[in-house]
Amino acid sequence: MIVLVTSGLKIAIATHGSAQFKSLGEILAKMGHVPVTYLMSRSMRPSEPPTPGILEAVQKIAADLPLGMDLLLPGSPGAVATMLAGYQPDLLLVYGFNWRLPREALELPRLGVLNIHPSALPKYRGPSPVLWTIRNGDPFMGVTVHRMEERIDAGAIFAQADDLPVPDEVTSEDVWDLIRTALPGLLAEAIDAVVRGDPGTPQDEREMTYAGFPPPEWYDVSWLDGRRDLHNQIRVLRYLNEGQGPVVIVQDEIVQVHHSSLAADGGIRIECADGPLWVTCTPAGSRG
Repeated sequence: MIVLVTSGLKIAIATHGSAQFKSLGEILAKMGHVPVTYLMSRSMRPSEPPTPGILEAVQKIAADLPLGMDLLLPGSPGAVATMLAGYQPDLLLVYGFNWRLPREALELPRLGVLNIHPSALPKYRGPSPVLWTIRNGDPFMGVTVHRMEERIDAGAIFAQADDLPVPDEVTSEDVWDLIRTALPGLLAEAIDAVVRGDPGTPQDEREMTYAGFPPPEWYDVSWLDGRRDLHNQIRVLRYLNEGQGPVVIVQDEIVQVHHSSLAADGGIRIECADGPLWVTCTPAGSRG
């Protein structure tokens, strides 16, 4: 449900891609707010070399910038507050910004910082909630808009959805479409609460789970495991590798898996620990 909010807030946006900047900016503008600057990190972790592909990403974002919009590329977390100060933002909205923001950045906006986290917090705190959603075979994913504080993903909740259906052959585009569709209502509810001085709902620490970076065992595929677990393992590896699944041995041949199914679908039948799994694959090195 869309909630009417006080309009005209100056809001800085910190995210990671052209589609995300564009969608968030448009959503805020439709609410009557003013996106004042864009902010993105240049690497996965502070003080690391630039992420591969960052130049192409920046070029794409710059090509799609609204007229007069600045794009900030801080060299370190400590520079964020200094760079934002001149814009005097009422609020900073964050989605997928790689670095932990220091206290001075969190305290700079008049109304603080809101983070969009792709899980139903306190489930799947951490950097990889979508990956763990897929790996665990969850049929639905969540989105939470919460107060950003110094503890990662631990701030009070202002708005949340927990019923976004995850496709079987899920892609990053699917995930963003689910989140983007849910955001207008969630952001309206959250920003309205912040403007009213609502402190939000504290998270229940007893329900907290952590979604860290993918562990090494995710990449070790064994047909001796359960069929459903293997199916979800292949799903998450396809997600990580933009549609190309793991390289495995099938019928004494080294192949790359492109699809797996729990029901007969014309693929190769493989007997797992608790029943069959069907896979579609091509010789390793070729693309099907």
